[in-house]
Amino acid sequence: MLPDPEIRQVTLNDYLKILKRRRKLIVILVTAIPLIVAIVVFSMKPIYRATVSILIEKSPPKITKFEELRQAQMGFLDLQQYYQTQYKILSSRTLAEKIFAELNLGAVKEFQNEKDPVDKLMENINIEPVKNSQIVLLHVEDTDAARSSMIANALAKAYLQQYIENRGAEAKEATKWLEIQLAEIKKKAQESEEALNSYIQETKMVSTPVTSDVEKKIKSLLEVLKEERAKAETDLASALKRYKEKHPKIIAMRADLNDLNNKIDQETASLLDLNQKMVRYNILKKEAQANQGLYDAMLTRMQETNLSEKLETTIARIVDEAKVPDHPYRPKKALDIILSVFFALFCGIGISFILEYLESSVYTAEDINAYLRLPFLGYITSFGNYMNVDYEKDAACHKRPDSVIAENCRTAMDSILFLSSPEKPLKSILITSATPKEGVTLVASNLATVFSQAGENTLLLDATMRASRMCRSFDVSPEPGLKDFLAGNAALLDIIKPTFVKGLSVITSCSGLSSASSALSSDKVRSFMETLKVDFDRIIIDCPPILSVADASLLVNNADGVILVIKGGHTRLDVIIRAKEAILQAKGNILGVLIDDVRTAEEDRGYYNHYYENKRT
Repeated sequence: MLPDPEIRQVTLNDYLKILKRRRKLIVILVTAIPLIVAIVVFSMKPIYRATVSILIEKSPPKITKFEELRQAQMGFLDLQQYYQTQYKILSSRTLAEKIFAELNLGAVKEFQNEKDPVDKLMENINIEPVKNSQIVLLHVEDTDAARSSMIANALAKAYLQQYIENRGAEAKEATKWLEIQLAEIKKKAQESEEALNSYIQETKMVSTPVTSDVEKKIKSLLEVLKEERAKAETDLASALKRYKEKHPKIIAMRADLNDLNNKIDQETASLLDLNQKMVRYNILKKEAQANQGLYDAMLTRMQETNLSEKLETTIARIVDEAKVPDHPYRPKKALDIILSVFFALFCGIGISFILEYLESSVYTAEDINAYLRLPFLGYITSFGNYMNVDYEKDAACHKRPDSVIAENCRTAMDSILFLSSPEKPLKSILITSATPKEGVTLVASNLATVFSQAGENTLLLDATMRASRMCRSFDVSPEPGLKDFLAGNAALLDIIKPTFVKGLSVITSCSGLSSASSALSSDKVRSFMETLKVDFDRIIIDCPPILSVADASLLVNNADGVILVIKGGHTRLDVIIRAKEAILQAKGNILGVLIDDVRTAEEDRGYYNHYYENKRT
């Protein structure tokens, strides 16, 4: 459990302690995950990958003017959309079916058991465009190295051939359309020529240069006639000054003037008629010329299309053919195993920290000082397998005085003696816990033993009042017990029983007492404790859990000091805090905390060794 940031900052050492405490989990993951990965990768069938690189140009080579026109139309398409289309064609089912049949892949065992073998083939095809280039990589994966390269090359060639075939088909269609259009235009050109010739025959018109000369002559004659008319009108006006209207000279001059006007009208009419014929002539001639020009252009285009149909040009070409791969693409056994080791290590560390954040139990003396702010009295290590019966463990310090447990208890005794003073001697010490099964009886029994071994006249008082094993642990008679004394059925001397441990006496509680709380709350308990303090140097009280029953709360204020026992890595911190508050509310004097059942294989053992080495020095 990481320290509270309000108490002190988290250091690297805190994280290292977590990893050390959770090292079993990390070792298991680092061993199991790579082993599983190794088994999987070595049992997998190797997959080979062959790659062919294809250059897909933006447009096909410019060979004819017709292709330039086609490419100009194509330029309006979005370039990215164009390439995506080509990639889709390259990985299309049509190509896959063609290759599947061409290479007779249906005879391959790998494809025989597939519901849709072509779909299986398509799953093994992967398109990878090369960034900032017109090259695309076509990958094909297969369990057979040679077959993977064969399929890749066949797909690339089929893609190129398909484009050529499609382009030839387009050219054929264009040729057919041009032939139809050419026939229609040719017919129109012939009709326009015939219309022009018929008009010439009908109007008896000659070539355009001759017609222009005639027009010039008519215009010139009109100018002469108009000049003559102007002169005749001048002469007539002059003659009228001398002669009358009916004078023969005047009549003759008017006849000449009329004759000139008639000629001018005739020539003007001829000129207008000629102009009208020329307009119609020019229209028919231009129409004939236009139809002929269109016919010539269409004829040229059809010839170009025929040429494009015969030339096998393509927008793509193979840059590098697929080679037979010399090693599997996957699994990459060494890499996969190495990565699995790092993954397992990452998971182990991550899970360790997650568990640590979720963990709220107490492990070390540092946890006691940081979170409970109570004195740490010592560790009681786990018994392991050398003592399996509880009543044997209660007498462990007597039966094995050189054991680690005995050393633990003597160290705890030293801590208690250090807290004691002549002004406030700690003659009666109550041992309790927050919850059941945290080793209170074990700690009380062995702590009483080491005090007696130190030469003190010690009494072990079983105040559990509900169930007791001390009679068996120290081989004494269960009755009479504390319940009998509190009920007035036995004298004090009758319930105090000597044990096989020199200097240690026991008061048992025996079976349950129906009104234990009421009995313990009586004034008789206080006087009882005062009497015991006179007769004994040290009184160790085995008390029930402070949070489980009310007995402990009724006893704590009758003891000189209270020791809180915590099972290492088991009791939740919030429960321990509640137990501390319950003791303080009962006006108990908390001497400190003992951590019981410490696993020597865990991180606490390192702290434990360090702690006791300092104690010895």
